[in-house]
Amino acid sequence: MQPRKPTKILYTFLAVILSLTILPLMTISWKLIGIGRESMRLNERAEQLRSVVLVANELRTYVGGYRHQIAGMARTLEAIGGAEVLLRQEESARNRQLAQFLEDDANLILLGIAPRSSEADTRLVAQWDSKKILGEEVRDTVGEALKAVSRRLDRTYVSTPRYIRSSNEFAIVLAHPLHKADTTPDQPEVVLAVVSLEPIFNLVNVTSASGNLNHEALLRNGSRVVFLVDQQGRILAHPDRALVYTPTNVSDWGIVAKWQDTIAIDVSAPLAEPFEIRLGNDRLPMLGSCATALIAPELPLGVIAVINEEAAYSSVTTMIWQASILTVVTALVAAGVGLLLAYWVTSPIAAVAHGARAIAGGDFARRIAVRSRSEIGQLAEDFNAMAEQIQRYITDLRFAVNENRELFLGTVKALAEAIDGKDPYTRGHSERVKMYSVLMAEHMGLNAEEIEDIRVAALLHDVGKIGIEDRILKKPAALTEEEYTIMKTHPEKGAKIMAEIPQMKKYVPGMYYHHECMDGRGYPIGLKGDQIPLMARIISVADTFDAMTTNRPYQRAMTPEVAVQKIWSFAGTRYDPNVVAALESALKAGKLDEVIHGYQMTLAAGKA
Repeated sequence: MQPRKPTKILYTFLAVILSLTILPLMTISWKLIGIGRESMRLNERAEQLRSVVLVANELRTYVGGYRHQIAGMARTLEAIGGAEVLLRQEESARNRQLAQFLEDDANLILLGIAPRSSEADTRLVAQWDSKKILGEEVRDTVGEALKAVSRRLDRTYVSTPRYIRSSNEFAIVLAHPLHKADTTPDQPEVVLAVVSLEPIFNLVNVTSASGNLNHEALLRNGSRVVFLVDQQGRILAHPDRALVYTPTNVSDWGIVAKWQDTIAIDVSAPLAEPFEIRLGNDRLPMLGSCATALIAPELPLGVIAVINEEAAYSSVTTMIWQASILTVVTALVAAGVGLLLAYWVTSPIAAVAHGARAIAGGDFARRIAVRSRSEIGQLAEDFNAMAEQIQRYITDLRFAVNENRELFLGTVKALAEAIDGKDPYTRGHSERVKMYSVLMAEHMGLNAEEIEDIRVAALLHDVGKIGIEDRILKKPAALTEEEYTIMKTHPEKGAKIMAEIPQMKKYVPGMYYHHECMDGRGYPIGLKGDQIPLMARIISVADTFDAMTTNRPYQRAMTPEVAVQKIWSFAGTRYDPNVVAALESALKAGKLDEVIHGYQMTLAAGKA
């Protein structure tokens, strides 16, 4: 459990001073900012609702006026006998009458009458503005209107807004059937018109509060944007015409989805609510409003108004910055006064605390210097006396630990030399195995504690030979099968000897398993692969390398390079390839030269 970090008295002083000055100021500032922001939001919500209701009413009135006009023309024709009456007039007179309507109304693109006729003799009495609509588009428009009217002879047909390529604008098609006694559903007489929606586009542009009509710029700069959508969420009218000419669907916008839900349950009251949209990599907080313009039965259009709240309320952001600056300045002044006061009170305490932490961290040479006759000065003197006592004790303890360690390692080394000394051919063997094992462990990147354990285990790896008879241990010839069986018991004997000493148990794996093989054919118990402790795998390779590079009764010493190649031939079966690679790496780096050279010097002197 880690000790809790103490709270400085200086911080307590500062906290009290700042809380008495900053908190009231911040509370009042944020309260006023919140009131201002909410007031702006309510005003914007009201203005949005006014805009969408205005556009919805204008759109209904605009389309409704033409519906009544077309229906009135149809009733007039019914009263005089139908479209055949017009057909009996001279063509020039007919055309002048229809053309007069187009001249009197700039928004009227086409006005015509489709008389009842056979399929082979379809005629259209019409006039249109050739600058705004071509003959091919007229045929498509008339065909669409006749099909729609033949399905519902009881009402005026109003199309969804459609794009007129010739004039690069949007328009609606209206058609009203003539009700006569001989009217048949498949051959109705129809009065039809194509009406431009440019006035609605202009109204949308005027209602949107910005001069820049780029869609992204409108959303980012905090302008109010008013636009029209159909039931599928496609934009029909927008200040940025590019969104209209290239069909754009905004059903994923929260306010558009809300409007789609309201018309699904026949709720037509305008509403406003906040939502978010993604624009590039940014998420923009928006406030949106919507209203429904029912331009014909079962043909609602949505009037949507949106605004980026974050950009629109930039004045609130300015207020926040001003309040923040005022708060910071006040905090700095208060902090300065607080620091002077707190330093005068807490500096002696801080000196004692700093020195105490250093002593607690092991720096027993540190002394606390506090010039004070108060209780704090007495505490500093007591700490200094305690530190001197602890420093003296730690010095003695370190000396004892080092002395015990040297005694331990000396004992282990003496024991290993005593074992090696029983056989003149193995003199110095345990010391060399220790050195080879340590060098390989270092090349394998083991930590210091693991390397130290390997150092001791390697020195003791043959301690079990103390229990092997000299006639077998010193035999100058090859061992018999029975003698070899006895020799193979030395790992177990050594492990039993060391297992009796609790402090030596961590070295037992290296002693007990150093004759195990990677393929499971070793002894004493036949472990394989990673079942063999890494310590034992390292000592096994070091033991073999020393045996190959020293003179024995049964072989002459090999060169280190030949010995490594020989060991490589058994990598994977007897030895761990990673350990063999570490041995070869140490050899190439020249790390083994000192050990090998020492043996050769001893050999040359006739001592081995």
